[in-house]
Amino acid sequence: MAASRGRRASRIATLLAVVAAGFGLGFGESTVRYVAWSAVDFFPADFARQVRRHHRRYDAGIQRGLNAPPAWRAGPPGQLGEALTSHVMYCAEALRRPIPLEDLVEEVGVLAVLTLDANDPLAVAHSDPREPEYSGAYEAYVSSVRGRVRLVYYGQDRALLEHRSLTQTVDHAFARSRELYPFVGAEFYRTGVLRNWRQLDDRSVAFGVAAVSLSRGLTDLANFTAFIWQRGGGQVPTPVPTPEGHVGETVTLVPALEGGFPARDRERNGTPMMPPSEIRLPPP
Repeated sequence: MAASRGRRASRIATLLAVVAAGFGLGFGESTVRYVAWSAVDFFPADFARQVRRHHRRYDAGIQRGLNAPPAWRAGPPGQLGEALTSHVMYCAEALRRPIPLEDLVEEVGVLAVLTLDANDPLAVAHSDPREPEYSGAYEAYVSSVRGRVRLVYYGQDRALLEHRSLTQTVDHAFARSRELYPFVGAEFYRTGVLRNWRQLDDRSVAFGVAAVSLSRGLTDLANFTAFIWQRGGGQVPTPVPTPEGHVGETVTLVPALEGGFPARDRERNGTPMMPPSEIRLPPP
């Protein structure tokens, strides 16, 4: 028995070392907090009031998530998928016990970090050997453009809420992140050498990857929270402005964030410094 525990501890230590060595994040602490709080507007109204009432507990949960071991914040060989799925179910089951709502608010803060990690291409995939060279730069870039990104809420996940397909929702998040992952490295090496992140503008593919990933993270967090609230017996009304009878995604711009490209209609003269990118992102 002792030998078995020793082997397990050794495997865990090896996993932590492997993940920590090759694991980068595209979303820094301030970005995670920004999106986590933006998502509250799309939580079930009764629970959103609890989050705002116990805002310090929500922040404490976010900090707990940010302090989680690297193995729990990374895709394979890390265990982010298992951590995310198990934490959603933990929150849903705790609400049925019931759990004090301020405690649930803190646990959803932890969930916010795991959900943003699942939508962070650099947290999910690690196949590019150049990633350690640009991961820190991409994190700095995303932080620098965060206020100009127009976050989008893509609507309720009907499969999750009506058919309880939690694993499918998590798998979709990972698949989207893996699909976007190669575009980050391609943009940083578009000229053949590593570019300084300050050379990337709001028309770059890196900006598009950040906008799509952060918006999907916001949407997933809102849907996971609705799933938890529903499993606990709470009401999950269809978010305004979804029309009655609407089928498919509802795209809602987060109203508090202007973002976008305010100068895009301004007359431009001269030749662009960089050649047009031939990189094309998949649809969001």
